[in-house]
Amino acid sequence: MKALLRNLLPAATVLLLMQLAAAQVPSFAPFSADMQMSKTHGPQDITGQIFVGSGHLRMNLATAGHETAVITDFATKTSDILLLQQQMYMEYKADAMPARGPGSGTQDLKPYDPEHPCSAQPDLTCKKIGVEEVNGRTCDHWEMTDKQGRVSNVWIDQKLHFPIKVVSQDSTMTLTNIKEGQPDASLFQIPAGFHKMDMSGMLPPGAAGPPKQ
Repeated sequence: MKALLRNLLPAATVLLLMQLAAAQVPSFAPFSADMQMSKTHGPQDITGQIFVGSGHLRMNLATAGHETAVITDFATKTSDILLLQQQMYMEYKADAMPARGPGSGTQDLKPYDPEHPCSAQPDLTCKKIGVEEVNGRTCDHWEMTDKQGRVSNVWIDQKLHFPIKVVSQDSTMTLTNIKEGQPDASLFQIPAGFHKMDMSGMLPPGAAGPPKQ
């Protein structure tokens, strides 16, 4: 089980950070899309789907022969990681997660000015490159630089206010086959028959945070 977690959790964490850090809006326009992520260093690419609803986000991920899903509730800032083949799940409170833990990054969700996407992110500076078409969508192309000088390029869909493409030093993420509209509400619920995992022995004390209210 620990080996399985090592394979799945880094993928989920990276995608959450990439998707949410560049998409800090009061409410997302609902849509679904296919997702591809390739890493500069490492043998495994990641494929999957993303579903954005009113107040929720779900990512289905496949890598190294394993399938997992990450469901984030923006209101409670809680993330559930589902191990689909094992019918098990882990629950995390985002504001209690370590910097590299599953679901990290969700604690920074807050409104932002689409014309100044770094205004709510003091550790980043933004430079607008221009307006470009990506996979048939009109996007604002932003160059984002952190305090360590690491640069990422982010293309934010003008209608969805969500990143359609992200290119960093370590990876490239793109969304394709985008379909606007509210996904089925059942996608944001833990399926019947899934068992909650006891993470007390796998994380530092208090890392899992309090349970959902």
